[in-house]
Amino acid sequence: MQRRSFMSVSAGVVLFVLLGLGLPFSSHAQEDAGAFIQNLADTALTALTDEKISNAERADRFRDLLQEGMDIPTVASRVLGPYVRRATDEEMKEFVSLLEENIVRKYAIMFKGYSGESINLVETKPLRGDMQQVTVSIQRTDGQPPVDVRWIVHKVDGQNKIIDIIVERVSMVTTQKEEFVSVIRRGGGKVESLLGELRERNAELATNVKD
Repeated sequence: MQRRSFMSVSAGVVLFVLLGLGLPFSSHAQEDAGAFIQNLADTALTALTDEKISNAERADRFRDLLQEGMDIPTVASRVLGPYVRRATDEEMKEFVSLLEENIVRKYAIMFKGYSGESINLVETKPLRGDMQQVTVSIQRTDGQPPVDVRWIVHKVDGQNKIIDIIVERVSMVTTQKEEFVSVIRRGGGKVESLLGELRERNAELATNVKD
């Protein structure tokens, strides 16, 4: 069976994946991560699915929610794989910024495509350290089978932050690491080669997304 790439699903599912839209609230203490994603959902449904706002405004709102909900620096370190040790402080700082911008430019526009998918909480369980895993099943509106999604959440200064998203056993971090490491290797092992690639991608995405 051919392995599907991360987020090769409908726009509505992407919304759920990134911000946990519609996750039902649970009062159990160990399900603190579920409550955290619910809070993001409440804001996202109000702020991002309004068809009257411009694409630029939607992107700005999405960026705010992404910064609130995802630990971008940790994700950035993990997706660089072994090359994180080669990155200078300046390269790492730019990479975090470029990665965030890439996510925003690729996915913010998809919030126009929200089509009422429903979501059922399967479980929330503790992992090692301060991490928790929130597992949900997304019921799609296009007749396709449900999609299983897991969010891996940890604490940053006492606040919950997403550090990985797993869609039907495909990890966002693993998928991005495989892609980015390949780019760096083709560039002679230089992190700058990936930075240049992301600059070009973001510039192209910026010209393709118009109000």
